[in-house]
Amino acid sequence: MVFFCSAYADDYAAGGPLPPWSEGMLDIYHINTGRGDSAFFIFPDGTTMLFDAGDLDGEEFEERAYPLKLSSQRPSESVTPGELVAKFIKKVFPLGEQAQIDYALISHFHGDHYGTVRPGLVKSQIGSYVLTGITEVGEEVPIRTLIDRGYPEYNSPVDLKSYHGGSFENYLEFQKAQQSRRGMKVELLEAGSAEQIILKSNSDKYPDFEVRNIKSSANLWTGKEGQSSSLYDPAVLLNNKGKYTENPLSLAIKVSYGNFDYFTGGDMTGLQEPGIAKWFDVETPTAKVVGEVDVLALNHHGNRDATNANFLGTLQPRVIVQQSWTSDHPGSEVLHRMVSQHIWKGDRDIFSTNMAEETKVAIGPWMTRAYSSFEGHIVIRVNKGGTSYQVFVLNDTDTEMRVKEVYGPYESR
Repeated sequence: MVFFCSAYADDYAAGGPLPPWSEGMLDIYHINTGRGDSAFFIFPDGTTMLFDAGDLDGEEFEERAYPLKLSSQRPSESVTPGELVAKFIKKVFPLGEQAQIDYALISHFHGDHYGTVRPGLVKSQIGSYVLTGITEVGEEVPIRTLIDRGYPEYNSPVDLKSYHGGSFENYLEFQKAQQSRRGMKVELLEAGSAEQIILKSNSDKYPDFEVRNIKSSANLWTGKEGQSSSLYDPAVLLNNKGKYTENPLSLAIKVSYGNFDYFTGGDMTGLQEPGIAKWFDVETPTAKVVGEVDVLALNHHGNRDATNANFLGTLQPRVIVQQSWTSDHPGSEVLHRMVSQHIWKGDRDIFSTNMAEETKVAIGPWMTRAYSSFEGHIVIRVNKGGTSYQVFVLNDTDTEMRVKEVYGPYESR
């Protein structure tokens, strides 16, 4: 149900611009490009973080995955995903300041999360790489620290430099140029740490703000300060042809502010069924150290190999954000789990950046009843102190990003 907070009804009126972030707020912008995940954060003191910047090859996907339908590129084919993310960041960045990204995290090395090299891409002006996904964003908006799951060896579970080919090589060239020309740092996400991603400007003023590194590759926080343990030997991911799946190795973090908690975990997996190896379910052990959250960024776009009952029943989100880009997002069984009162009781609102008409037809009316919104940029705005938050759906058909709908306020738990 749409509920306008009376104190801000005029500011947040549908059709108008979203009022800018102000000090003390936590803003989380799930940016809909139609070609992958990207979420931009402005922390209470103005520190910024980007989690993923995808740009998949639409033509290759539609040929390989036929008859699946790809979402329309937003706001149009003339604006690349990286360009849109950069424009979005510049638009919402605190007024009077030069846009920059203090921390950029790449959850894992798939094109819809960090970009895909293909013919016809624009070349960088500062290095030997082309612009796609994170490399395009970083060309336009300076990144201070880039964090991923493999730096510096990139050898888990195999030599990633040779395994992933052109897109990964392009990513490494981007690193090299940005390090030498702009002083960008590159780091491995340290599972268990709450000291790696910190407030840059005024940490003493916000002692109840924290970014906890939950998972990095196969390493999971134990629940004890700064400690992690391995879920499995990454070598078990390799099949008899030397291939592996990247998704279970995704980074995961928890952002907390006062009573508010938010979780995002890239494409982490959780399928449990006969014939599936036990290690494939990384969601169940992850959930145990995460606990309940207010907002969940849905794992793996809602694909059916993720978001298991153990995970949902432990996190019990009040709001779920699905970042989707094709017609099999979500799997019908995932939707069933998201709405099930047997897994956890209570209200929950589900928002999607995209939803194919074919998906609505295939799953039926219980899908249309379950979702609060099917299209747009999804913004979570947490008030000063973290006691409550609202959800804003922004128009994604142009670069004005005007408010379509407002939900909440929700009381943080």
